[in-house]
Amino acid sequence: MRKICLILAVFSTCVTGCTSGYRIRVNGYSELDRQITKKASVYVSTDPNSQNPIFDKEIKGKIEELLRWYDYVPAPAAEKADYRLSFQVGMNSHKDSGFTPYYQPYAGFSSGYRRDNYYFVHTIYVPYYDTYYEQRLVIKVFARDGAEDSDSGQVVWIGDAMISTNTEDIRRTVNYLLVACFEYLGADTTRQR
Repeated sequence: MRKICLILAVFSTCVTGCTSGYRIRVNGYSELDRQITKKASVYVSTDPNSQNPIFDKEIKGKIEELLRWYDYVPAPAAEKADYRLSFQVGMNSHKDSGFTPYYQPYAGFSSGYRRDNYYFVHTIYVPYYDTYYEQRLVIKVFARDGAEDSDSGQVVWIGDAMISTNTEDIRRTVNYLLVACFEYLGADTTRQR
C-alpha cells in the first residue's frame, strides 16, 4: 500500500510540476444596473483593419465558445443580438537590467568542526538583462440601441486583462486572458483583481 501511495505521489508531482501558471490582473468597468442576463444573445465583432485578421478570427471562435460555456448565445448577426462584443489584443515590451549578487566561497577556509563550519565567502555582482512583455486583452460590450448599423450602441462594460511574462508568444497566454475577463463579464470589479 505504501508503495502505491509513493508511486502516485511521485506521478502527481511529475505531472503537475511542469505546468505553467500566470498571474493576470483584471479590471472591469460597468454601467449596467445588473449582470448581463443568461441566454442573452451576443454578437462578437472583429476589427476589419486588424494587423492579423487570422488571429482575430481564432480569438473570435474562442470567445464564442466561452459565451456558450457561460450560458450566453452567440449571435450570427449584429442586428439580431442583444449585445455586441469587440476585443483588442496587444503587447508592449520593456527591458530590465541590474546586478545580482553571486556568492563564491574561498577554497580551503573552513573550521575542522562538523557542527560549526565557517566558510569565508567572496561576493561578486553579476549584471543581468531581462525583457518582459506586457500582454493585454481589452473586451468591450455594447448595448443594442435598435439601429440597423452594427457599430452603433453604447459601451456598457469594458474588461481589461493584463499579464507580464518573459515570453512574447501571445498565442500562449490569450486563453488565460480570455478566461480572466469572462470571470467578471458585465461586473464592475471596483479595483484591480
